[in-house]
Amino acid sequence: MNNYEKAVKELAPCGNDCSRCANYEGSKIVLLSKELNENLENFENMVEKIKEFMPIFNHYEEFLDILRHFSNGNCPGCRFTDKSECQCSINKCHKKEKVNFCFECSKYPCKPTMYNESLTKIWRENNDTMKKSGIDDFYIALKEKSRY
Repeated sequence: MNNYEKAVKELAPCGNDCSRCANYEGSKIVLLSKELNENLENFENMVEKIKEFMPIFNHYEEFLDILRHFSNGNCPGCRFTDKSECQCSINKCHKKEKVNFCFECSKYPCKPTMYNESLTKIWRENNDTMKKSGIDDFYIALKEKSRY
């Protein structure tokens, strides 16, 4: 599989990396959260024994709520689902226009309707970079960046 094919598989049409999303079913966040959740089975018994001298464990339930939230990530990626939470205006538009990335569309640059100013700036930078340097180079550079 070449980098363009990997990019289409892993990147949303806006250029964001789905594999880094905390809701993406195959992300490290989801996979590691599931593993940690499984390994903490019945740990609440231990919490009761140690929270008196380790007060941080008085917040164990809140921690578990967040861990469960991360463990429930189930999005297969923007382009591969019809789930409403993955259907921003860009994802709907790329399907209608039959392009893999926004910059490939004859109407680019347009104005994404569900994006705030900050997300619109990132969307534009992603697509301008892909258009200028190519998807292969964009994909490689993106994978070398830190997650957040």
